[in-house]
Amino acid sequence: MIFKTKGWSVLVALLLLISTPLTAFAEPSAYISGTKINGLSTNYMVVDMNNQQVQPLIMTAGNNLCSADSVANMARNNNCFAAINGTYFSAYDGIPVPWGTIIRNGKVLHVSNGGAVAGFTSQGRLVVDRLSFHFKGYINGEYRAIPWRINHPSDEAEAITIFTPEYGAVVKMAGGAKAPVVENGTVTYIATTDFYVPAGGFAIVYNPQVADLVDERFQVGDQVRYEVEITPTFTKAETWDSVIQAVGAGPSLIINGQVTADGEAEQFFEGKILTGKAARTFIGAGADGKVRMGTIQAATIKEAAAVCQGLGLINAMCLDGGGSIALYHQGKSLTAGRKVNNALGFTYSNNAPLTKASHIQVQVDGVMVDFEGYNIDGSNYLKLRDLAMAVNHTEKNFQVAWDQEKKAVQLLSETAYTPVGGELAWGDGSAKTIAATSSPIYVDGQSQALMAYSIGGNNYFKLRDVAQLFDIAVDYDYSAKTITIQTK
Repeated sequence: MIFKTKGWSVLVALLLLISTPLTAFAEPSAYISGTKINGLSTNYMVVDMNNQQVQPLIMTAGNNLCSADSVANMARNNNCFAAINGTYFSAYDGIPVPWGTIIRNGKVLHVSNGGAVAGFTSQGRLVVDRLSFHFKGYINGEYRAIPWRINHPSDEAEAITIFTPEYGAVVKMAGGAKAPVVENGTVTYIATTDFYVPAGGFAIVYNPQVADLVDERFQVGDQVRYEVEITPTFTKAETWDSVIQAVGAGPSLIINGQVTADGEAEQFFEGKILTGKAARTFIGAGADGKVRMGTIQAATIKEAAAVCQGLGLINAMCLDGGGSIALYHQGKSLTAGRKVNNALGFTYSNNAPLTKASHIQVQVDGVMVDFEGYNIDGSNYLKLRDLAMAVNHTEKNFQVAWDQEKKAVQLLSETAYTPVGGELAWGDGSAKTIAATSSPIYVDGQSQALMAYSIGGNNYFKLRDVAQLFDIAVDYDYSAKTITIQTK
């Protein structure tokens, strides 16, 4: 797909107020049929996202960003009961990398500043908007890098590109290019030749014309992380903070109940997108929270928007169309389509819900400390060892140890903390499973009952609860919008 900038089974469908035979499925709930809406042949499926055991999933061929496979294979490999093709990709030019935005398990894997994005929040709500993305790279806590894009090779001499393990192929380096390679938050080496991104890490490739910035800014041993700032057009930024799965394509058709259907506003310029009649794939949701996705035989984007209105959708957008159209349901490929790079699927799962980490800045005795934590019901939850590291060598330091006899965490006040490695390090950016836990904890030998959550294999405790145990003052500076800790 081409944008102006450089830079989704089936035949499906719950018919509303139309008397047409339906085929019902017990679990998960789905109904299939075909009908004409505004005279246009439309096939669609309904997925009830009010069922908390139904979970969306962004799938990529081979579980990487450089391959192509059938939507049916991807769906089967991921135990999906329904699936549809996703965003545009490079179907004819070399490596079949995506062109649109992909967010999987809360981690941004690819972006486009054109088109629209359909995202699912951790509560299963579908939102659609036009988004822009801005990358911020931090070296030893200082904002010093501005990458252009992520997981998309570029020949532009001044390009700065992040690559993550999900890229899944060797990162090709142009002569003179340089890339700091980061593992567990630390630069381990500077690559000047082709390389693979290490698991749990990332790299930032500086093409030849800007490679001198690597020498100027990066050294082996530096602590490096990056953030992705998402700026929406019609929705709230905090809504996108809770998005776990997302796919970008477009054009958008309806956003917040208002018809958009303006390809030029989303940086499309091809006639078949803007004004032509073509087979369209769409995804959307109504006020009832149910997702409807499927195909319209031949329609302009304005006609497609009218069809989606007829289905009661208040948010809707187009997905990749043409030869990429593929619909899958209950083990059957209803429309095969060509091999594609990515797809959207739906699974039926008893797994715990997912949650995304937050970047939490805390000023400790006047010094800014970056934590990877979680904001849950308005409270900040952190790892004990991270907090112990942050207040180490102060009057309120405390040790964190494991009591083998009690099978519990033991906290010792007024005791220097002994690092074990990995404190204050950032994870891979992906969403993690979350579950409340009653993890036992002792403070100077006395049992304490603290609310905690098990997230991604670690226990997170409420900052104010832990601080109170050691008489650490926690406040919030509203003018600076910063949490403060005073140990003196």
